[in-house]
Amino acid sequence: MLADPVLQMSYAHQRALFNINGKDYLFVIGSANEPLYVDDKTAATLDGYWPDPSDPTNSRANGTQPITGLENMLKVETLAGDKNRTSNLDPAFGEVGKYEKTFYPTVATTFDYRIYGNINGTNFDVTFSCQPAGGESAPSDNSTVDISENVARKALQGGFGCPEDRVGFLEPYISQYDLSQQLNRTFT
Repeated sequence: MLADPVLQMSYAHQRALFNINGKDYLFVIGSANEPLYVDDKTAATLDGYWPDPSDPTNSRANGTQPITGLENMLKVETLAGDKNRTSNLDPAFGEVGKYEKTFYPTVATTFDYRIYGNINGTNFDVTFSCQPAGGESAPSDNSTVDISENVARKALQGGFGCPEDRVGFLEPYISQYDLSQQLNRTFT
């Protein structure tokens, strides 16, 4: 007898359902490459959807539609320790409703993506944090949380991983950061 496989939704990115000025928005936030490694090219990613009311946290539900134009409304600030970088979100090539900003993490650390701006006349400012153990370890929260005037979070699911140290193949891997530190010590 064959048993049907159990399908389990995987959350390698964080899903957040917001009500902004009376309208629901589903945002999927994460990094372009997961697992994310030091010195690998990646991007802060934001996918925006008009959710299907019958399954509002599922970006693949039948009634879900991509949101266009968010690059004109939102920015992303990447924060790691006392360092930060603010950037415009760029539309992802060939993918409607998907936005990104490329960067190269140089150290294994925890970091945040702050998504902020003005969505159709309403200020939006929310920070999403990476999870050192990866997205599967993040607990879901289906409680309604007031974020600011006319912005409420209705659900939060999953998470995205933090940069990990790269493991070298055949030879030990030296990160770009460690290499620059060694060079600086040599020349001082």
